[in-house]
Amino acid sequence: MKIEDYFKKLEDEGKRAYAAAKEARAAGIDPDFEPEIPLAIDLAERVESLVGPEGIAQKIRRAVNEHGREEASLIIAKQIAGNSSLSEEEAAEQGLRTALAILTEGVVAAPMEGIVKVSVKENHDGSRYLAVYFAGPIRSAGGSAQALAVLTADYLRQALGLSAYVPTAEEVERLVEEADLYNSEAARLQYLPSPAEIRTACENIPVEVTGEGTDRVEVSGYRNLPRVETNQLRGGAVLVLAEGVLQKAPKIAKFVDKLQIKGWEWLSDIKKDKPAGDDCKNEKKTVHKYIRDVIAGRPILSHPSAKGGLRLRYGRSRCSGLAAVSIHPATMVIFDDFIATGTQMKIEKPGKGAVASPCDSIEGPIVKLKDGSVVRVETEDYAKKIIGSLQEVLFAGDILIGYGEFLENNHRLLPAGYCEEWWRLEAEAAGCTPIESVPTPEETLRLCEKGAPMHPRYTYFYHDLSKDELRDLAEWLCTGSITDGRLTLDAGAEKRILEVLGVPHRVEKNQVVLEEHTPLLAVLGLTDLVIEPFINAYNRCQTSMEIVNSFGIIVRENAPTYIGARMGRPEKAKPRKMSPPVNLLFPLGQAGGRTRDLSKAVGKSPITVEIVKRQCTKCKEVTSQLLCHKCGSLTHFHGGYETRPVDIKALYRKAAAKVGTPKKMVKGVVGMTSAYKIPEPIEKGILRAKHDVYVFKDGTARFDSTDMPMTHFTPREIGTSLEKLRSLGYTNDHRGEPLMLESQVVELLPQDILLPMEGIKYFYNVSKFVDELLVKVYDQPPFYNARSESDLVGQLIIGLAPHTSAGTLGRIIGTTDRKVGYAHPFFHAAKRRNCDGDEDGVILLMDALLNFSKGYLPSTRGGRMDAPLVLTTRIDAKEIDDEAHGIDVMYSYPLEFYEKTLEGVMPKEIRSFMEVVGDRLDSDKVFSTGFTHDITDIAMGASVSRYTSLGEMREKVEHQLGLASKLRAVDTKDVARKVIESHFLPDLAGNLKAFSKQTVRCVGCNAKYRRIPLSGVCRKCQGKLILTVHKGSVEKYLKITKEMIDKYGLEDYLRQRVDILERSIDSVFEEEPQSQVSLVDFL
Repeated sequence: MKIEDYFKKLEDEGKRAYAAAKEARAAGIDPDFEPEIPLAIDLAERVESLVGPEGIAQKIRRAVNEHGREEASLIIAKQIAGNSSLSEEEAAEQGLRTALAILTEGVVAAPMEGIVKVSVKENHDGSRYLAVYFAGPIRSAGGSAQALAVLTADYLRQALGLSAYVPTAEEVERLVEEADLYNSEAARLQYLPSPAEIRTACENIPVEVTGEGTDRVEVSGYRNLPRVETNQLRGGAVLVLAEGVLQKAPKIAKFVDKLQIKGWEWLSDIKKDKPAGDDCKNEKKTVHKYIRDVIAGRPILSHPSAKGGLRLRYGRSRCSGLAAVSIHPATMVIFDDFIATGTQMKIEKPGKGAVASPCDSIEGPIVKLKDGSVVRVETEDYAKKIIGSLQEVLFAGDILIGYGEFLENNHRLLPAGYCEEWWRLEAEAAGCTPIESVPTPEETLRLCEKGAPMHPRYTYFYHDLSKDELRDLAEWLCTGSITDGRLTLDAGAEKRILEVLGVPHRVEKNQVVLEEHTPLLAVLGLTDLVIEPFINAYNRCQTSMEIVNSFGIIVRENAPTYIGARMGRPEKAKPRKMSPPVNLLFPLGQAGGRTRDLSKAVGKSPITVEIVKRQCTKCKEVTSQLLCHKCGSLTHFHGGYETRPVDIKALYRKAAAKVGTPKKMVKGVVGMTSAYKIPEPIEKGILRAKHDVYVFKDGTARFDSTDMPMTHFTPREIGTSLEKLRSLGYTNDHRGEPLMLESQVVELLPQDILLPMEGIKYFYNVSKFVDELLVKVYDQPPFYNARSESDLVGQLIIGLAPHTSAGTLGRIIGTTDRKVGYAHPFFHAAKRRNCDGDEDGVILLMDALLNFSKGYLPSTRGGRMDAPLVLTTRIDAKEIDDEAHGIDVMYSYPLEFYEKTLEGVMPKEIRSFMEVVGDRLDSDKVFSTGFTHDITDIAMGASVSRYTSLGEMREKVEHQLGLASKLRAVDTKDVARKVIESHFLPDLAGNLKAFSKQTVRCVGCNAKYRRIPLSGVCRKCQGKLILTVHKGSVEKYLKITKEMIDKYGLEDYLRQRVDILERSIDSVFEEEPQSQVSLVDFL
């Protein structure tokens, strides 16, 4: 299918659903007569829908096409500022919101929720300046956009003819204090600037960066400042200053220089202190960051650059890229199944985190068994077979990371591990015809004679040995004998060197047997088991690699780069449920009891709740609905809500007459959090409960799963028939051949997704709910008519990330038994996501069009985040998050690439011969990508992480430390220490502090009190009050912490810290002994 035909098919299907929803909504049952999710085809329409102003879309298109997004944002902002019908503050605020929306692709909520207001204020000399009030949701814009928002504000200031902001010394020091306070009390900053940097920025930024109080934490100094309206921590201002202006100073400086914006020359002083990209001198400071915070139960897989860890291999599988990496499925098994598809891995470099996917065309682990044998583990089945007899993991296997990841992170290329694809290129360059399968040792040596390097299979880890260790090994090998093609040696201490080297061997009756010995002997000059040639080389060479290259064979370093890693978040796939779960957005107050049971509230009718006030224009009946429930006339909105009795029994009977009496509990809410307290029709709650469907804050039913990229699939992997796939437009495989077999590899279209099995089951229930709703409540024909879960293949969905307010149209084409949501990298990037372990929601399109309403959204700050306020119907590769533009699209890397990795060049230096998505943006191939490493099946490795399947924390920690003890690249003692220091001790101290500050809770109505009322009972329902933090939760990690200190012989200092905490806990919970006294004792 041509890509334009594909997009048109999706848009036509979307319009069909929109028309059906519009017809249904005309009944006036919902808060609006039409669907409340406007459709948008591009960035310009999204921006206009989200923040306005009306009619700006065409101007945005023209400016972006001519100048690019960043410069266009300033041009549009200036045009808005020139609107004479707006006041200075209105023009500045509208211009800033629109500009920020352009910078963030019209997707995130930051332009609406992250900017509170823009004000014109006065300096002490009477001059007028611009102040921008930021809030916490500004973080969703990202550091660069935050910084550019400040720059845009200054651009608007100049356009409006306002003076520069002149801060007082107290205002400057206030932000210095707030930055440190935010980092210690609110949330850890990605970049904590120095006080000097903050002072420089505050004294020079021409607009005031301020904000509303975002946290209950208050500053202790510099309080009650005249121009700072709150003593609370201004989180938004801190984020913009630290993670925006100061962290992104080099990027902003380039932009300022390009556009010649005056007043920002001071950025050059900040820029000097920041390394551009990956500075080698700065590497030592960041290399250990990934294991700074080790969580109990989530194992360290390799210490930083530790020998025997994960070997860097360059390339991209069908399911990697965009911050996703691949490891061998056998490695997943050897890692005790802690790493499954979609499990987050915190990695040493080039980035911070990634999700894992399986790839069996890379190297698996090399392990030592309990009988002393060393074997390559090349398949998942073999890994499962030998896992019970595993003694030590000598080499963890490859980690496949694409060139694009280094390009995106601006990280120097690291020396590549010597792999088959590199060897083939070198063999061809030497005039050899490389063998496609793994050559035998004899075939390898014949190729070496023709000039090809030693094949990677027989290129052992010589670089991990010292020169003297290699000599000891050579001397020991010469003591052996070769019989029937096998080298037999008496077992000795030198066997350990053979293990570290990664040479497979068996142990039989205290003898070491090597069948794969000829390549080893050849590169050591021991073909005849005579030591003299080796000793000659030993005497003249400085390193082990020089020695093995002394005998006429080219030997590369097998693993010059090891990547440290640990487990991050486990994968996730489950329905979105509010806490506690809800079927109906209708306020029940306390009448529904602790469970917010609709039937209980009906039994206490009428109930008094806060609810919107609408009044019938004809019969004057007060109601909460658009149409009067008595006469059917249109009602008038009175502009707010009121507390009044509601005859919920009558509403319930009317709903039950339409949809039937519920057989399951229908759970409502205590109260609405929206501005006008608009409730849902009760019919919807009854039907959701019937079909086991839960509602989110905006009226939709969602399914969340971990983001996972996919560019290609086979029909067999996704469980969809060839006939169905052809009907969806998949008529050819990725090579252009007709689609005839389930094993053919097919390129995924950019807005198609795979749902987890749990997701397709849940959405089957949602489809039944929607169809019954249409028939019984809206008096419309059913839409889905699904008789089985497979009938949902081909149906449209909305993809939405929590920090955004714009959904992306997608289509279901299959399922997976993994706990992830597979989609094209462009689909994730359209949501402004990469795949570093985050999870996003999916909504069935008709459910959203029928049931979503802005009237349900919370009125609190951030209430419009995670809501589909606009829907993008087609993906434009130019308008997605530009991280996706760095994905490599090549089917193979050239020889020059591997050679350049040895030089440690920056990725941009070799862009001329490395093709990425960004090179195809103006080409009809932009939606086509290649991959360097194929996968037998995406459903390899564990289906769920061991962390999720294990029970109590003790069991998880035991497995974590048990795995650590088997990994050569991991220091078990250090793991135990880090778990205690970064998890258990903070938890113990934090819970003790929480106990002293806890609230009390009513068992009847769940009301909470900071202090126990004088009456001793709940003031609302006179129920019993109980503590919310208990002794067990305070000391839950105390015993296991003490056991770990003893078992691993950790430092006395750590033991003493635990002892002090234990005494503190005892002082709170232990009762002092009381002895009976008499009056005589007081005489």
